[in-house]
Amino acid sequence: MNNAQGKHYGKSLLFIAATFLVLCVWLLREYSLPKLWELILGVRPGWILAAVGLMVLYWLLEAGGLHLAVRRFAPDQQPGTTFCATMIGQFFNCITPFSSGGQPMQAFYLMKRGMALSFASCSLMIKFIVYQFVLTIYSALFIGFKTFTSEISAVGWLAFVGFGVNILVITALLCLGFFRGPAEKFLYGIVSLLKKLRIIGQEKAERANARIAKELEEFYEGFAQIRGDIGGILKISLLTAVQLTAFFLIPLCIFYAFGLGRVDILLMICAGAFVLNFTSFIPLPGAAAGAEIGFHTVFGLFFPTRFLSLAILLWRLLTFYLPILVGGIFTATAGVWQKAKPGRSGKGKQISAS
Repeated sequence: MNNAQGKHYGKSLLFIAATFLVLCVWLLREYSLPKLWELILGVRPGWILAAVGLMVLYWLLEAGGLHLAVRRFAPDQQPGTTFCATMIGQFFNCITPFSSGGQPMQAFYLMKRGMALSFASCSLMIKFIVYQFVLTIYSALFIGFKTFTSEISAVGWLAFVGFGVNILVITALLCLGFFRGPAEKFLYGIVSLLKKLRIIGQEKAERANARIAKELEEFYEGFAQIRGDIGGILKISLLTAVQLTAFFLIPLCIFYAFGLGRVDILLMICAGAFVLNFTSFIPLPGAAAGAEIGFHTVFGLFFPTRFLSLAILLWRLLTFYLPILVGGIFTATAGVWQKAKPGRSGKGKQISAS
């Protein structure tokens, strides 16, 4: 990581710290200190532990889906390595706008662990496409409930924006995977532009073009293998569906942690899908402000007003700040910045469940 990247990530972490401070100040404006302490003491720790367990399950299922993809190209890769890559992705997704920093750092880490960059990128892209596709289908199914859409009609248009962003992302990635020509023209065009601007010389341009040709060849070879394994993709999709369900159940655990009564579980899962869907286009780390406003608007249908603000804080601690903390530990200790091993080559093995 160079100094410019370090400064960029440092600014993101400062921004996240500032948003947390604003959230705490807002919470103190909502409650007096005695009232806040009373509410905290009333929280049932068993349900908070259950929410933490769901978050850990979310990470494990994310790693499981990614491992199904990467072991085609690196059959001897240990699950622990894939889990480290997953947590590194969680950290950088949380601290970068549009969750854009996770996959490059995951690919970088997998390359350092000996996997060819092209194969790592291919595996991560397949997992991401499946995730976005399952999220879009999941959200569409639940947001279709009239009971829910009638209640949130004031912000319903945000769901359509979220759908649009997700569909555009999926379409762009599928075009990258299926249409090699435009990708080649784009990458070679960048090298040509750098050469014309005299940023790089003839020799470096030739080396760059040769590297691009090699990486693209391996990437499309790997993409062709994975897209032909329908069974493997279905397994990844199933894991992703369970993964998202675990994430959407976290607000339910918070609801029960306050000792509140019965609630429509399916409707609450629907609410979670809605919030995640429409916050995907907010261009701030962790969808700051948008996520809190979305939770307040949507889950205000379930939580009594006196619990809602504290529920937002608990939800963000579990789903945003906890991944930063745990992911940051993995990023700091997993040897991300060590010298890379020679990349593996070869087609690898078929994706299997074992």
